[in-house]
Amino acid sequence: MYKIAFVGNSALTMMNFRLGVMKELSRQYEVVMITPQDCELTPLAGTSIRFVPIEVDCKGQNPVRDIRLLAQLKEIYTQEHFDFIFHYTIKPIIYGSIAASSLGIKHIDVITGLGYSFIKRNWLFYLSCWLHKHALRKTNAVWFLNQDDCDCFVKWNLVAQERTHVIHGEGVNTDFFLPTREPDDSFIFLHCGRMLRTKGVELYIRAAERLRREYPKVRWQLLGPLDAQNPDAIHPAEMEAWVRNGSVEYLGVTNDVRPYLERCSCVVLPSYYMEGVPRSLMEAASMERPLIATDSVGCKDVVLDGVNGLLCEKRSIEGLVDAMRKMLEMPAEKLRCMGKKGRELILRKFDEKIVIKEYETALHRHLNG
Repeated sequence: MYKIAFVGNSALTMMNFRLGVMKELSRQYEVVMITPQDCELTPLAGTSIRFVPIEVDCKGQNPVRDIRLLAQLKEIYTQEHFDFIFHYTIKPIIYGSIAASSLGIKHIDVITGLGYSFIKRNWLFYLSCWLHKHALRKTNAVWFLNQDDCDCFVKWNLVAQERTHVIHGEGVNTDFFLPTREPDDSFIFLHCGRMLRTKGVELYIRAAERLRREYPKVRWQLLGPLDAQNPDAIHPAEMEAWVRNGSVEYLGVTNDVRPYLERCSCVVLPSYYMEGVPRSLMEAASMERPLIATDSVGCKDVVLDGVNGLLCEKRSIEGLVDAMRKMLEMPAEKLRCMGKKGRELILRKFDEKIVIKEYETALHRHLNG
């Protein structure tokens, strides 16, 4: 039996986004998950998926720690004798690819979004480009979640066009995220994701403050983790102030987003982050909730303007306020129609079953010629 590995910077993210893929592949292959242990591994119970812990300094810029990561991965790869490896997120992709290439192990690097390093044309951008170009030289393929990211990597000469492939998101389990009930009677906007400025949290708050006098019964909610270590994160004191003055309701974090999606009327993501394809939008659409998002990379793949939601200009409070007002004034039947169109799009393009097929096809091609 072939042995394959999934390598990333977070056990929580790996299980949230790729557990379905790993479970399905574990029927045919020996599957090993290699990440830091940043959460309970309960979802792996009852599966044959084996866990190997590593240390990854995700936000750090200490080259000594990065060299240690390279050494860790090379040691694990040598001991395990993997036949194939999938790498995710910046540091596992860079150092995992270097380690795999040095040992002659076939691998695919999955670019899940360009993220913080690629937003500004500063020293971090140029360093990230140089590291990626060096690391990706011998990878079997580089996968992207949207065409825009793929085009950027080719334009920046980080990877040859013929070694790229777009898989259109990491998929959503449409049997789990089902349209089970109508939203609550009161209109509820929900922003779901990490509490980052580039995810549009501050814009969402400002839009809520502009509209709440006009629509006093409408509720604006936030669901997701506060990441104090991220330089882009909303500070807990800021969130407390917004909650205290009645601008929003902060719901904290959850292991199951579905009850919150069921109650809400519309999911909002005014992101100007370099998204891959936002999971929060896919899950909401799968549950037939209309969407508001910015006309930006990743978001516009899931939100078809006027069909299953509304798109607005990046970093524009006026644009976001206008989109929210249109959604609030929209007839209930139109909102339901948008939700159904969203579910149809997910089933057609973003269903997890489609993504699993991509993995199976790639493994068969690379392992069996």
